[in-house]
Amino acid sequence: MTRTPAKIRDAALDLFSRRWFETVSVAEVCRAAGVSNGVFYRYHRGKEALVRSLVDEFLTVFESEVTGIRGASLDERVGNLFTAVFNAGVHHTPMVTLFREAQYRFPEYEERLRDIYQRSCREVFGREVSEAEYLYAISGLRFNSTRAIYDGLDRRADLLARFVLQGIFPRAADAAHRVTVPPAFPRIEEEEPADSRARLIRNGMKLIGEHAYHEIGVADVARASGLAVGTFYSYFSSKEEFLSLIVEQIGRQTRHYLSEQARTHATRLEQEAYGVWHFLSYFNGHPEYYSLVREAEFVAKPWVRRYYDAFETGYMENLPFADEAERRVAANFLMGLSHYVGIEALLNRRIPDVPAFIAELTTLMCTGVRP
Repeated sequence: MTRTPAKIRDAALDLFSRRWFETVSVAEVCRAAGVSNGVFYRYHRGKEALVRSLVDEFLTVFESEVTGIRGASLDERVGNLFTAVFNAGVHHTPMVTLFREAQYRFPEYEERLRDIYQRSCREVFGREVSEAEYLYAISGLRFNSTRAIYDGLDRRADLLARFVLQGIFPRAADAAHRVTVPPAFPRIEEEEPADSRARLIRNGMKLIGEHAYHEIGVADVARASGLAVGTFYSYFSSKEEFLSLIVEQIGRQTRHYLSEQARTHATRLEQEAYGVWHFLSYFNGHPEYYSLVREAEFVAKPWVRRYYDAFETGYMENLPFADEAERRVAANFLMGLSHYVGIEALLNRRIPDVPAFIAELTTLMCTGVRP
């Protein structure tokens, strides 16, 4: 790479890893790189083309680091794969940060990453893996890796490998067959907003979730709520504060729903297995919430961290691990499982038979992925 393209590349990577896509301009990249706008366009058609070139670069590097994993035993290969994923997060944090926003904006990149992970699974396990096995093996790893990069979670490749190979609830195998979820998602009923503030929040959730944060203005939210813009500012100081309260509200509503449902299940295995079902049921009724929280990860990182921290606290209760650090890793393993199953089931529609999938997932929670 000659000096000028390298300067543009490095400046862009720095800016895009610190700020979200919409707030970085080509002019800013050029100023940071010390080149003119005209020089920029000799190498890139525009901002999106530049981002795509960086993401392509990252996927090439990542694939080289997490495929072709060697090891004398299955335990060693799984441990080596998980260590490689954690190391990629450490060594390429700016590129990981950029990739996470790019995969949200350009879904084909998530598909390419999925292909890389599935190839890694085939190599490590020496066979094709089912959708449930793939998600059980990789979801918790991906989620823990992300939380390790941004939220200080311990990197415990050994512990995650144990969960994948032996199950997270190995003593509950005899109860796995008792988990039978209904054939269809229930309708989730919620109360109508009681006042103007609640109406603004509800309509903000819907509009931002269905479109995008940068596409929806305060006036759009006020108009959908039948209120004046001035009324919005009587409750919220800014659009950013409004988004933070929306994320908090989604988390609070979801946790309340899941905790109410968990009370109907006796054992921790049943709570977690049925919990995946209830999680899918809730977000199936509110698909815009999924998109909103995922976008907020780039627009409002501190608020989203608090969102996941609150879920983590709930998941940690009553997990069968004496050590708090292990409980935290296990909680994020389970959170990641619901998160990525939700993406595949609700957004990508890749799980046509959800009850059968959850039955297989429940067995995996008890036995792990077999050789």
